[in-house]
Amino acid sequence: MQAERASSMLVIGHPGHEIRCHAWLNRHRPTVVVMTSGGGASKPGRIASTLRVIERAGATASPLFGNFSDHEVYGFMLRQEAGKLGAWTRQLSELIRQERPAVILTDMVEGYNSSHDLTAYLVASAVEMTHGSQITPPLVLCQPLDGRPDQAWNGRLRPHTTLALTDAEFRRKMEDARTYAELAAEVADTLRQTPAEAFRQECLYLPAEADALLESLPGEVPFYETFGEQQVAQGKFAEVIRHKRHLVPLVRTIRHDLGLPAR
Repeated sequence: MQAERASSMLVIGHPGHEIRCHAWLNRHRPTVVVMTSGGGASKPGRIASTLRVIERAGATASPLFGNFSDHEVYGFMLRQEAGKLGAWTRQLSELIRQERPAVILTDMVEGYNSSHDLTAYLVASAVEMTHGSQITPPLVLCQPLDGRPDQAWNGRLRPHTTLALTDAEFRRKMEDARTYAELAAEVADTLRQTPAEAFRQECLYLPAEADALLESLPGEVPFYETFGEQQVAQGKFAEVIRHKRHLVPLVRTIRHDLGLPAR
Protein backbone atom coordinates (compact mmCIF):
# COMPACT_ATOMS: atom_id res chain seq x y z
CA MET A 1 0.00 0.00 0.00
CA GLN A 2 1.39 3.41 -1.00
CA ALA A 3 2.00 6.09 1.58
CA GLU A 4 -0.19 9.17 1.57
CA ARG A 5 1.29 11.93 -0.53
CA ALA A 6 2.90 14.86 1.25
CA SER A 7 1.21 18.13 0.35
CA SER A 8 4.27 20.02 -0.83
CA MET A 9 8.02 20.51 -0.92
CA LEU A 10 10.08 23.71 -1.06
CA VAL A 11 13.50 23.45 -2.72
CA ILE A 12 15.61 26.63 -2.61
CA GLY A 13 19.18 27.47 -3.45
CA HIS A 14 19.90 29.78 -0.53
CA PRO A 15 18.53 30.16 2.99
CA GLY A 16 16.36 33.25 3.05
CA HIS A 17 14.42 32.46 -0.13
CA GLU A 18 11.62 31.15 2.09
CA ILE A 19 10.77 34.76 2.98
CA ARG A 20 9.62 35.37 -0.60
CA CYS A 21 7.00 32.60 -0.27
CA HIS A 22 6.32 33.18 3.42
CA ALA A 23 2.52 32.88 3.27
CA TRP A 24 2.74 29.81 1.01
CA LEU A 25 5.21 28.30 3.50
CA ASN A 26 2.86 28.92 6.42
CA ARG A 27 -0.23 27.67 4.59
CA HIS A 28 1.30 24.48 3.17
CA ARG A 29 3.98 23.62 5.77
CA PRO A 30 6.19 21.84 3.25
CA THR A 31 9.27 19.73 3.59
CA VAL A 32 12.10 22.20 2.98
CA VAL A 33 15.30 21.53 1.02
CA VAL A 34 18.07 24.16 0.96
CA MET A 35 21.07 23.52 -1.29
CA THR A 36 23.58 25.94 0.25
CA SER A 37 24.33 27.37 3.67
CA GLY A 38 24.29 30.92 2.35
CA GLY A 39 27.91 31.41 3.44
CA GLY A 40 30.69 32.45 1.08
CA ALA A 41 34.38 31.67 1.37
CA SER A 42 34.75 33.23 4.81
CA LYS A 43 31.22 34.18 5.92
CA PRO A 44 29.27 31.81 8.17
CA GLY A 45 26.09 30.43 6.74
CA ARG A 46 22.60 31.50 7.70
CA ILE A 47 20.95 28.10 7.93
CA ALA A 48 20.03 28.64 11.60
CA SER A 49 17.99 31.74 10.73
CA THR A 50 16.07 29.90 8.01
CA LEU A 51 15.49 26.97 10.35
CA ARG A 52 13.82 29.35 12.81
CA VAL A 53 11.56 30.72 10.06
CA ILE A 54 10.42 27.32 8.85
CA GLU A 55 9.93 25.96 12.36
CA ARG A 56 7.68 28.92 13.22
CA ALA A 57 5.73 28.13 10.05
CA GLY A 58 5.26 24.50 11.06
CA ALA A 59 7.29 23.31 8.07
CA THR A 60 9.94 20.58 8.25
CA ALA A 61 13.65 20.70 7.45
CA SER A 62 14.74 17.81 5.23
CA PRO A 63 18.08 15.99 5.50
CA LEU A 64 19.15 18.08 2.48
CA PHE A 65 19.62 21.35 4.34
CA GLY A 66 22.63 23.56 3.65
CA ASN A 67 24.80 20.81 2.16
CA PHE A 68 27.21 23.17 0.37
CA SER A 69 28.69 26.60 0.96
CA ASP A 70 28.25 29.19 -1.78
CA HIS A 71 32.01 29.04 -2.36
CA GLU A 72 31.83 25.29 -2.99
CA VAL A 73 29.00 25.62 -5.52
CA TYR A 74 30.74 28.41 -7.42
CA GLY A 75 33.86 26.23 -7.50
CA PHE A 76 31.88 23.29 -8.88
CA MET A 77 30.62 25.53 -11.69
CA LEU A 78 33.98 27.00 -12.59
CA ARG A 79 35.84 23.66 -12.43
CA GLN A 80 32.98 21.71 -14.05
CA GLU A 81 32.85 19.26 -11.14
CA ALA A 82 29.60 17.36 -11.43
CA GLY A 83 30.09 14.57 -8.88
CA LYS A 84 28.79 16.09 -5.64
CA LEU A 85 25.99 18.01 -7.34
CA GLY A 86 24.91 14.84 -9.14
CA ALA A 87 24.89 12.93 -5.84
CA TRP A 88 22.79 15.71 -4.26
CA THR A 89 20.34 15.55 -7.18
CA ARG A 90 20.05 11.80 -6.76
CA GLN A 91 19.30 12.27 -3.04
CA LEU A 92 16.68 14.88 -3.88
CA SER A 93 15.04 12.50 -6.34
CA GLU A 94 14.93 9.80 -3.68
CA LEU A 95 13.38 12.26 -1.21
CA ILE A 96 10.70 13.09 -3.80
CA ARG A 97 10.00 9.37 -4.23
CA GLN A 98 9.68 8.93 -0.48
CA GLU A 99 7.53 11.98 0.24
CA ARG A 100 5.54 12.01 -3.01
CA PRO A 101 4.69 15.74 -2.87
CA ALA A 102 1.84 17.00 -5.00
CA VAL A 103 3.61 20.36 -5.48
CA ILE A 104 7.26 21.38 -5.50
CA LEU A 105 8.06 25.09 -5.28
CA THR A 106 11.59 26.10 -6.27
CA ASP A 107 13.68 29.04 -7.49
CA MET A 108 12.96 30.62 -10.85
CA VAL A 109 15.51 30.71 -13.67
CA GLU A 110 16.05 34.47 -13.93
CA GLY A 111 19.70 34.90 -14.86
CA TYR A 112 20.02 36.84 -11.61
CA ASN A 113 22.14 34.44 -9.57
CA SER A 114 23.86 31.35 -10.97
CA SER A 115 23.08 29.25 -7.88
CA HIS A 116 19.38 30.09 -8.13
CA ASP A 117 19.32 28.93 -11.76
CA LEU A 118 21.36 25.84 -10.94
CA THR A 119 18.85 24.88 -8.25
CA ALA A 120 16.00 25.05 -10.76
CA TYR A 121 17.95 22.89 -13.23
CA LEU A 122 18.72 20.26 -10.58
CA VAL A 123 15.11 20.17 -9.36
CA ALA A 124 13.95 19.54 -12.94
CA SER A 125 16.45 16.68 -13.23
CA ALA A 126 15.47 15.18 -9.86
CA VAL A 127 11.78 15.23 -10.80
CA GLU A 128 12.58 13.64 -14.16
CA MET A 129 14.42 10.84 -12.37
CA THR A 130 11.21 9.88 -10.59
CA HIS A 131 9.51 9.03 -13.91
CA GLY A 132 8.65 5.36 -14.06
CA SER A 133 8.68 4.99 -10.27
CA GLN A 134 4.89 4.68 -10.12
CA ILE A 135 4.29 8.06 -8.51
CA THR A 136 2.28 10.87 -10.03
CA PRO A 137 4.71 13.60 -11.06
CA PRO A 138 4.45 16.68 -8.83
CA LEU A 139 3.39 20.04 -10.16
CA VAL A 140 6.59 22.13 -10.23
CA LEU A 141 6.21 25.85 -9.64
CA CYS A 142 8.86 28.53 -9.26
CA GLN A 143 9.09 31.89 -7.53
CA PRO A 144 10.96 35.00 -8.70
CA LEU A 145 13.67 36.26 -6.38
CA ASP A 146 14.41 39.56 -8.11
CA GLY A 147 12.03 42.52 -8.20
CA ARG A 148 8.28 42.50 -7.75
CA PRO A 149 6.68 39.06 -7.42
CA ASP A 150 4.06 39.94 -10.04
CA GLN A 151 6.60 41.20 -12.59
CA ALA A 152 8.76 38.13 -13.32
CA TRP A 153 11.00 38.56 -16.34
CA ASN A 154 10.08 42.27 -16.44
CA GLY A 155 6.40 41.41 -16.56
CA ARG A 156 6.63 39.03 -19.51
CA LEU A 157 5.46 36.00 -17.51
CA ARG A 158 1.95 35.40 -16.22
CA PRO A 159 1.61 33.81 -12.75
CA HIS A 160 0.11 30.34 -12.49
CA THR A 161 -0.98 31.00 -8.89
CA THR A 162 -1.33 34.24 -6.94
CA LEU A 163 -1.73 34.25 -3.17
CA ALA A 164 -3.32 37.35 -1.61
CA LEU A 165 -1.96 37.72 1.91
CA THR A 166 -4.19 38.61 4.84
CA ASP A 167 -3.13 41.50 7.05
CA ALA A 168 -1.85 39.02 9.64
CA GLU A 169 0.11 37.03 7.04
CA PHE A 170 1.66 40.18 5.61
CA ARG A 171 2.60 41.41 9.07
CA ARG A 172 4.31 38.11 9.96
CA LYS A 173 6.11 38.04 6.61
CA MET A 174 7.53 41.53 7.02
CA GLU A 175 8.48 40.81 10.62
CA ASP A 176 10.43 37.70 9.61
CA ALA A 177 12.06 39.61 6.74
CA ARG A 178 13.13 42.52 8.92
CA THR A 179 14.41 40.34 11.78
CA TYR A 180 16.46 38.01 9.54
CA ALA A 181 19.77 39.48 10.71
CA GLU A 182 22.03 38.16 7.95
CA LEU A 183 19.74 39.60 5.25
CA ALA A 184 19.23 43.03 6.86
CA ALA A 185 21.11 44.96 4.16
CA GLU A 186 19.50 42.97 1.33
CA VAL A 187 15.98 43.42 2.74
CA ALA A 188 16.53 47.15 3.22
CA ASP A 189 17.83 47.49 -0.34
CA THR A 190 14.87 45.54 -1.73
CA LEU A 191 12.38 47.72 0.14
CA ARG A 192 14.09 50.87 -1.14
CA GLN A 193 13.61 49.66 -4.71
CA THR A 194 10.21 48.00 -4.35
CA PRO A 195 7.26 49.14 -2.18
CA ALA A 196 6.55 46.77 0.68
CA GLU A 197 2.94 46.50 -0.50
CA ALA A 198 4.18 44.64 -3.61
CA PHE A 199 4.96 41.69 -1.33
CA ARG A 200 1.39 41.50 -0.06
CA GLN A 201 0.91 38.94 -2.82
CA GLU A 202 2.99 35.90 -3.74
CA CYS A 203 3.09 34.92 -7.40
CA LEU A 204 4.11 31.43 -8.45
CA TYR A 205 4.96 30.53 -12.04
CA LEU A 206 5.33 27.47 -14.21
CA PRO A 207 8.95 26.84 -15.28
CA ALA A 208 9.92 26.64 -18.92
CA GLU A 209 9.29 23.35 -20.71
CA ALA A 210 12.03 20.80 -20.01
CA ASP A 211 13.41 20.87 -23.55
CA ALA A 212 13.87 24.66 -23.40
CA LEU A 213 14.75 25.12 -19.73
CA LEU A 214 18.52 25.47 -20.19
CA GLU A 215 18.11 28.03 -22.95
CA SER A 216 15.34 30.11 -21.35
CA LEU A 217 16.57 33.39 -19.84
CA PRO A 218 14.94 36.82 -19.60
CA GLY A 219 17.81 38.48 -21.47
CA GLU A 220 20.81 37.65 -23.65
CA VAL A 221 23.34 38.31 -20.88
CA PRO A 222 22.49 37.12 -17.37
CA PHE A 223 22.82 39.70 -14.61
CA TYR A 224 25.26 37.44 -12.75
CA GLU A 225 27.69 37.65 -15.68
CA THR A 226 27.63 41.45 -15.73
CA PHE A 227 27.96 41.60 -11.95
CA GLY A 228 30.74 39.01 -12.05
CA GLU A 229 32.67 41.11 -14.57
CA GLN A 230 32.50 44.05 -12.18
CA GLN A 231 33.74 41.88 -9.30
CA VAL A 232 36.63 40.57 -11.39
CA ALA A 233 37.56 44.11 -12.43
CA GLN A 234 37.68 45.09 -8.75
CA GLY A 235 39.87 42.10 -7.93
CA LYS A 236 37.22 40.40 -5.78
CA PHE A 237 36.80 37.34 -8.03
CA ALA A 238 39.27 35.63 -10.33
CA GLU A 239 36.81 34.46 -12.98
CA VAL A 240 33.26 35.14 -14.15
CA ILE A 241 30.69 32.34 -14.06
CA ARG A 242 29.02 32.18 -17.47
CA HIS A 243 25.74 30.59 -18.46
CA LYS A 244 26.89 28.94 -21.68
CA ARG A 245 30.45 28.23 -20.61
CA HIS A 246 29.76 26.92 -17.12
CA LEU A 247 26.12 26.23 -16.17
CA VAL A 248 24.89 24.59 -19.36
CA PRO A 249 27.76 22.09 -19.80
CA LEU A 250 27.81 21.31 -16.06
CA VAL A 251 24.09 20.52 -15.98
CA ARG A 252 24.42 18.40 -19.10
CA THR A 253 27.24 16.43 -17.49
CA ILE A 254 25.18 15.92 -14.34
CA ARG A 255 22.23 14.73 -16.40
CA HIS A 256 24.45 12.34 -18.38
CA ASP A 257 25.90 10.91 -15.16
CA LEU A 258 22.37 10.39 -13.83
CA GLY A 259 21.29 8.57 -16.97
CA LEU A 260 19.03 11.38 -18.18
CA PRO A 261 18.86 12.60 -21.79
CA ALA A 262 20.78 15.74 -22.69
CA ARG A 263 18.82 18.99 -22.98
